[in-house]
Amino acid sequence: MNYVPFARKYRPKFFREVIGQEAPVRILKNAIKNDRVAHAYLFAGPRGVGKTTIARILAKALNCKNPSKGEPCGECENCREIDRGVFPDLIEMDAASNRGIDDVRALKEAVNYKPIKGKYKVYIIDEAHMLTKEAFNALLKTLEEPPPRTVFVLCTTEYDKILPTILSRCQRIIFSKVRKEKVIEYLKKICEKEGIECEEGALEVLAHASEGCMRDAASLLDQASVYGEGRVTKEVVENFLGILSQESVRSFLKLLLNSEVDEAIKFLRELSEKGYNLTKFWEMLEEEVRNAILVKSLKNPESVVQNWQDYEDFKDYPLEALLYVENLINRGKVEARTREPLRAFELAVIKSLIVKDIIPVSQLGSVVKETKKEEKKVEVKEEPKVKEEKPKEQEEDRFQKVLNAVDGKILKRILEGAKREERDGKIVLKIEASYLRTMKKEFDSLKETFPFLEFEPVEDKKKPQKSSGTRLF
Repeated sequence: MNYVPFARKYRPKFFREVIGQEAPVRILKNAIKNDRVAHAYLFAGPRGVGKTTIARILAKALNCKNPSKGEPCGECENCREIDRGVFPDLIEMDAASNRGIDDVRALKEAVNYKPIKGKYKVYIIDEAHMLTKEAFNALLKTLEEPPPRTVFVLCTTEYDKILPTILSRCQRIIFSKVRKEKVIEYLKKICEKEGIECEEGALEVLAHASEGCMRDAASLLDQASVYGEGRVTKEVVENFLGILSQESVRSFLKLLLNSEVDEAIKFLRELSEKGYNLTKFWEMLEEEVRNAILVKSLKNPESVVQNWQDYEDFKDYPLEALLYVENLINRGKVEARTREPLRAFELAVIKSLIVKDIIPVSQLGSVVKETKKEEKKVEVKEEPKVKEEKPKEQEEDRFQKVLNAVDGKILKRILEGAKREERDGKIVLKIEASYLRTMKKEFDSLKETFPFLEFEPVEDKKKPQKSSGTRLF
């Protein structure tokens, strides 16, 4: 069998074929054109974005017999041998398995020899951060002053693990994740060349799953095309990857916003029983609630959120509720790192019980008015048909009636904490002056509803001053 996976078959062979790494390509092409190639480079960035591939293209461009504007010709003997991996002056070293000082000493001995066939001797050290400290130290002098016509390229996914002494001896080129649109464009080209029938939605899911990694995107497309027998649909990709559709994730989000805890936990357990990756599902949920918050908050969400119309339904929910759900989803994600994900996510779902009780701050002023209307309805229903003189109600009973009619938690707490006394048949509550000023409308509404209430302002309680001494815990 001579089958070549997509990730290898469609690996770029020229600078012009590289997708999503415009800055690194421009730096290297200009260096080659102007004969200003450095003796050592450090390529740093996420996995699968083209670090080793571009290092090989650099080796081709330096050793090509007929280069043009910084690009290799791809047809000369040297270019063809580099493509086949048999060029004697291109040495690739995997630092993950050759990380010791003895391996570096062998490299130092070989580096002193002149190029055998090409113009430059190029050393590509992959996963360079895996080298031991001793190996790095042994490489210092060679990196700083290598023999003529020798170029080192160190590739790493963990830039922070490279020693500062190594960094100072290399020109650093940073690679970034590839944008989703570029990944989709790349996958479309592969589908056209391979004759694969694909859907736009399927490619979007694959691009999202690849997380900006071109190699992963090509590999996932390869597997999806086999799974779907040459037809890549959104349903095929979701089944193949074991992930839910965005519509299903948004339905689960609505369960949390409506405090439908029983249904949400049942949904989670069904996913677990079917073998779905709960952590991946929770990450999708986090992305969906973020998009819902953006659509709710922004005047022009179309510039930030793709398919923003799908989140129109979430505008009916208070922003405070969306933010609370986003917070509990985030907390659930953190807790899932130290315990079984299903248990962590179930606890997060239970915390959504109070979401339905969240009242927007802008509506607090209208709570008392609604209470007044409800109180009048109650009085009409309880009015006896035969007018009889009612006995005088006790102070405690009347005050309890006031508390029962108040829905706002803050207002109720202020009333319960106030000192009270009875004067001339009225209940006088001593309220801090600041509360009477800031909630004047609410207190006035209470007086209209309950004529036997009076409010007397008192000085605000002084906050305890911080002690200048040592704090005791």
